[in-house]
Amino acid sequence: MKRARVKCMTPAKRWNRREFLGLIGYGTAATGLHVATARSVEAAAANEKILVAVIGCGGMGNHHIDGLLARTDVVIAAVCDVYAPRVEEAIKKTEGRANGYKDYRRILDRDDIDAIFIATPDHWHTLIAIHGCQAGKDVYVEKPLSTTIAEGRAIVDAARRYDRVVQVGTQQRSMPNFQKAVEIVRSGQLGTVTSTRAWIGPNGRMGYETPQPVPDGLDWEMWLGPAPWVPYSPQRFGGFRAFHDYAGGELTNWGPHLVDIVHWGMGQDRPLTIQAVGGSYTRLSGSDDHETLEVAYEFDRFTMTWQQAHGLEYVGKTYGTMFRGTEARLMIDRNSYVVLPESKGIPEGKPTEYFWIDVAAHHDNFFECMRTRKRPNADIEIGHRSTSTCLLGNIALAAKRKLVWDGESERFVSDEQANRHLFRPYRAPWHL
Repeated sequence: MKRARVKCMTPAKRWNRREFLGLIGYGTAATGLHVATARSVEAAAANEKILVAVIGCGGMGNHHIDGLLARTDVVIAAVCDVYAPRVEEAIKKTEGRANGYKDYRRILDRDDIDAIFIATPDHWHTLIAIHGCQAGKDVYVEKPLSTTIAEGRAIVDAARRYDRVVQVGTQQRSMPNFQKAVEIVRSGQLGTVTSTRAWIGPNGRMGYETPQPVPDGLDWEMWLGPAPWVPYSPQRFGGFRAFHDYAGGELTNWGPHLVDIVHWGMGQDRPLTIQAVGGSYTRLSGSDDHETLEVAYEFDRFTMTWQQAHGLEYVGKTYGTMFRGTEARLMIDRNSYVVLPESKGIPEGKPTEYFWIDVAAHHDNFFECMRTRKRPNADIEIGHRSTSTCLLGNIALAAKRKLVWDGESERFVSDEQANRHLFRPYRAPWHL
């Protein structure tokens, strides 16, 4: 596949101070990104405190802020969001120490920032991550890494070109229960694993959109960014994962977490064929996602099924990943793993107290790699492959036929119609 070309961004637009309700930390107008400052490497090597910025201060962004504030080796120097109340709240959490921004490019102009955390809606992940690499920052970017496969490859290329540490937010790679479960899968105790499964409940349905005036303090134009322009609606702002301009439903939300464990356990991350079926059989409207979805993937030595349905569970787990071997099967979620039959004598994994995610260990790995310049346990290439597999499922659903995938070239074999889904243009002035 022809690789997406990374170009420097256009200069940032100036904005009125009153739009942002008096928040501090405005930079001067950008004239383009400066490339690869070495402060992050020098600071890490000298064991100084690492200065970070959090871009996107909604649900997951706040989870990162809370985790970062608990550390003694990190300082949150800046926070950024296009919605002013979120920035105000984030600044309060830092007890006023962080500068607040609406435009992330102001942060990238600062030489003192060592790393950025990207927790924006999905359609912004690519550009901010690439621009962060160009500006010499190390990057922690939430999953899904991208909304198209070409975008994901462009981020990998930028990370390698600018020699940046880039950690993807597939935090299960840093959780002991998942690490132990993968050890069991690879040990052969399940026999030969010939099929795998990842599952979660159906995509939500929200009803019809209700366009409304843009709320005070929200820059809707900047929120849309590279996506097509549409009027503001609370459904899009609050439920962006239901709209394909910004995301791909639960398959690209939970999928990169659950599919990643299959890739990790089986040592393969490039499916050979993909086919999908789905529908919204309750006839509720209001989003681009099908309510019910099943995707079948063929790998070199096993199959994987992604499944979304009402009331779906295995051994009491309403989401998770399963490895089915010739002698036993293992099911895992964030609470524990279970191996059946019990006669195998493998005890249940230690229960945990959280459902959402524990970011601390993943943060540990990221900051350690900033100091050592090693690749993190959810390195950008790993995250790209986990996201790509999920994107392939949505493409197969749109194509309504079995697709043959070449994971090396990242192209569909002899299928230019399907290949059109690998990239989509950005709204001006944004571009790769």
